[in-house]
Amino acid sequence: MTRRDPAGPFVMSRKLGIRGRIVKKPGLLAELDDRGIDYTKMRPSPTLLCAALIAGLPAAGSMVHSLRLSPADVSMLADVTGLSVSIRGGEASAPPGSPLLPVVPVSLVLPAGASSAVFTAEVTGSIELPGRIDVRPAGVLRPLDIATGPSAAFRDEAVYSSRGPWPDGVISAAHVGRLCGFTIASCAVRPWSYDPVEGRLSLITGLDITVNWTDGEPAPRTSMQVESALRRVETLVDNPGCAAAFAPPVRPDRSGDAEWVVICDSAFAGVFEPLRLFREDCGLSSAILTVQEAMESQAGPDSAARLRSAIDSLVNRCGTVFVLLAGDETLVPVRTIYSECEGFVDYEVPCDHYLSDLDGSWDANGDGEYGQPEDGMDLYSDVLLGRLPFSTEEQASAMVGKTIAYGQEPPGGSWATTALLCGAMLFDDIGYTGGKGCDTLAAELPSSWEIVKIYENPESADGTDTHIAYLNSGTGWNYYAGHGNYRGIYWKWEPMLMMTRSIAEAMTNGPRTGIHTSIACHPGDYTENLPSCAEALLWNPDGGGVSATFNTGVGWEGFWPELGVSEWLCILYTRAVFRDHAPTLGEAFASAKDQRVPLMHGGYDRNLQAILAWTAFHDPALEPLGVPPVTPVPPVPLSLGAPWPNPAGRGAPITFTVFCTPGPTEVSVYDMAGRLMWRTAAFVQGDLQWSGMQASGKRVPAGVYIIAARRGDFVVSRLVTVLE
Repeated sequence: MTRRDPAGPFVMSRKLGIRGRIVKKPGLLAELDDRGIDYTKMRPSPTLLCAALIAGLPAAGSMVHSLRLSPADVSMLADVTGLSVSIRGGEASAPPGSPLLPVVPVSLVLPAGASSAVFTAEVTGSIELPGRIDVRPAGVLRPLDIATGPSAAFRDEAVYSSRGPWPDGVISAAHVGRLCGFTIASCAVRPWSYDPVEGRLSLITGLDITVNWTDGEPAPRTSMQVESALRRVETLVDNPGCAAAFAPPVRPDRSGDAEWVVICDSAFAGVFEPLRLFREDCGLSSAILTVQEAMESQAGPDSAARLRSAIDSLVNRCGTVFVLLAGDETLVPVRTIYSECEGFVDYEVPCDHYLSDLDGSWDANGDGEYGQPEDGMDLYSDVLLGRLPFSTEEQASAMVGKTIAYGQEPPGGSWATTALLCGAMLFDDIGYTGGKGCDTLAAELPSSWEIVKIYENPESADGTDTHIAYLNSGTGWNYYAGHGNYRGIYWKWEPMLMMTRSIAEAMTNGPRTGIHTSIACHPGDYTENLPSCAEALLWNPDGGGVSATFNTGVGWEGFWPELGVSEWLCILYTRAVFRDHAPTLGEAFASAKDQRVPLMHGGYDRNLQAILAWTAFHDPALEPLGVPPVTPVPPVPLSLGAPWPNPAGRGAPITFTVFCTPGPTEVSVYDMAGRLMWRTAAFVQGDLQWSGMQASGKRVPAGVYIIAARRGDFVVSRLVTVLE
């Protein structure tokens, strides 16, 4: 998939027609050889095509990224408000009242130190889609709290009565940031031209996106910092083959380096010494920094700013990769932010992301309110950070003991490879159920896992306490799609309690402590006077959990039937662990947030607020259990023959050929939102047939579907269209 030209540059090819070209001065690749980075091991994307020419690092540079889209990637679904339009690789996004047309994110890694990046775009092709198309308007989305009322839907007549094309530009937002020394430039592309009066919708099939930048001096990083950040960058960007060549310079390790640091009040240093020694035994140079030392050594307008300066010093001077904040807001400073989105205001939201994204002041407008859109955050974590909140030695000791036991001597049994997925009826006025997000998340889990799905729907609203028995038996991965407040996460109907403080305190799963993640509003708000749901899970000495990634503020719905940003954060977190093989929860958590940044559209948008509120309550160096080893690519490539008929009538079965060597091959069909429709297994090469039915026995609606075959981590896919 990659090749290196003997003269110097390399060319990388990727599927589906995306390419980039860069003109540089020679010399960087030789420097990378000296740094010990193997830039020939580029991980190609399975979905996009890119070509790049690299010959060094200039004082200024330019990259052209060519986006190619096809009408075959577009699907539509009718409802009472109009047509929902989706495109493969895109996400529905528009201001309320405007035509809800999806954007496609584009992310590019630039040379380390690059600055002043500017995007321009040139349309190179478009095609009008057939028929009159009445695109549904974007509604006003709602937070996932328990008091949320009906959604508001309306048409902005200034848009829908206009005869001019909408939108007025293809790039709806652009963003440039630094990820632990790497420079990332991203934009959201809206590849459409829509005439609402005539109902004429055109897809932009070709777009050349040019990024121009000026050079800056990159700051050196340790080899471990670069390696960790490089994995995240390669997952994030559309030109992963450029990532290693554009890495920041690597500095030698020093005797005072500390790759893992716990920051705690001096009174608790002894409690965390066993965990520090455990991290040393795991091969990480480690240290304890007291809050008192951090406050005395740094300047800043308040304690949170001084703590952030201390962490920045650890990253730049000590090569720190992991930071564990040990203590709640009474022991370790916290930054609170003003959160506003879709007309919803949330005051004093605890935001630990302020302590991991170390670029800028987070108060660029100088008004004393941190985390506003105009405050200049780039949102990429420069250090992998988590918090263990507590105020007593008993609580701290319980969390330290569980963290060490999970990593050192976890009990045997199937609990570590069992997932519990709880999906509430989130908004019954539009049929928005958490089960769809659960199904999408389940597709990211290993096929060898036992997956327990407990969903709530209008036809069957009972049995919603059956999950508690599974929790008490021990479950390795837990996902809660429900409404919430700081006390817990809730079902729509009685008995309502999904994961609450009382449930967490009563859990008796002993050392079988698992990982918990949720979309709900506020269950991680550790600054309340009473314990939060996350704290209760972590403090339980007789069980509970070893990790909770919960919101300290609100979670957000999506434009149904698409999923919301809070759901996607949990799904991407799961994918980072089990598909991308992020070695630690800290890296997986940061990677999930990375992938939402390019979808921000500016202002107080849901992506920004969800990134700021979603918080990691765990040791970020924790290595998750139950992750299968990376499976090598089979000696004979796995492939799929073209499905036929294509397109297919809803009554016609669809046949396709699986070409593979003998052995188990998982074959699945997904809709364009990633929801599993059907799954089977093939053990030898031959023809398979899909009847067009879901696993439930219902016929799938008309649309475009993905047929995928997987063996280990090697996946191939084909598209098939089902007609009415």
